[in-house]
Amino acid sequence: MTQDALLIAEIERLRAMVGPSEVAYEALRADRDAAQLVAKQATAEAGALRGTIEEMSVQLSRARQDQDLLLRRAAMTPARRAADRFVRRWTTSVVPRAERLWRRFRPR
Repeated sequence: MTQDALLIAEIERLRAMVGPSEVAYEALRADRDAAQLVAKQATAEAGALRGTIEEMSVQLSRARQDQDLLLRRAAMTPARRAADRFVRRWTTSVVPRAERLWRRFRPR
């Protein structure tokens, strides 16, 4: 064996005993940091998707409520529909305005 071959063999033997070189450790550290960054991004994306799913679930519930209400109104007679419309208008428009006026002008 030549002198160079003996030196390469000795270097390989020492590496096997000591472990990888400093450059390899830096590469491993860089890989670890990159993996941690990817994991954080994936966790953030998963959280955003969970939020989107929750929002869609709420929208679906509201759509089902609206559909149920529309089906009930479609089954109403014209007189019952007019009474329902009057009650809705009364409770959503007149009552809150009357309460505001009462709070503003009530005797103290």
